[in-house]
Amino acid sequence: MAEPVAMRAAVAALARATAPGGDLCRPFLDAFGVSGAAMSTLGGPLGTGAVCASDRLSARRDEIQFDLGEGPCWQAHSTNRAVVESDLATAPPAAWPAAAAALSEAGVTSVAAFPLSYGRLDLGAVDLYSDERRELTDDEVDQASTLACIAGRAVLTRALDALEAGDDSLFPTTFSREVHQASGIVMVQLGVGVDEALLVIRGHAWSSGRPLREIASEIVLRRLDFS
Repeated sequence: MAEPVAMRAAVAALARATAPGGDLCRPFLDAFGVSGAAMSTLGGPLGTGAVCASDRLSARRDEIQFDLGEGPCWQAHSTNRAVVESDLATAPPAAWPAAAAALSEAGVTSVAAFPLSYGRLDLGAVDLYSDERRELTDDEVDQASTLACIAGRAVLTRALDALEAGDDSLFPTTFSREVHQASGIVMVQLGVGVDEALLVIRGHAWSSGRPLREIASEIVLRRLDFS
């Protein structure tokens, strides 16, 4: 269980992180001693995009789930329940086999994901990655879920501030905008719906072993044409 002092510090840090530049991922690392953390919005009112990551490796691990359209963050978001997997190598979950294999290959041994929400708004998920086997206790799951709710308020506040100010830079969603733009282009190229277009882009990213946002950028720049 996170120490009371560490938990109070994490709560305070997340409550202050409503302004641009506030670190929404670091409090989770300090409270639970995991290897990395990442936070993302997943559909819903804020679209799909990365909010923060504690380091480049955690960002890539989160990106793997975006690319595949499956993983612990998607499961936590869709079920509105915490997802805790303590050993991906020996007991991969049946719900997201491709993501489990890809995350294991990226050095993840244990992963936990928590719904990022505020009130009745389901915004996304928080992922905690461990390079060594790490079993969260029930108390730690409850604590992390609480922190994720506080983080959800901060994320929503940033988004509303950006909307009011008319300044997208206050709530960076470059990943989301670029992928959505690419999906629109592929829709026109192939004459399909948005879900099918996104599936084509994800499939191409997965088959080529490249990040989804890299493929989306090539589509937007007209370097890749599926027609």
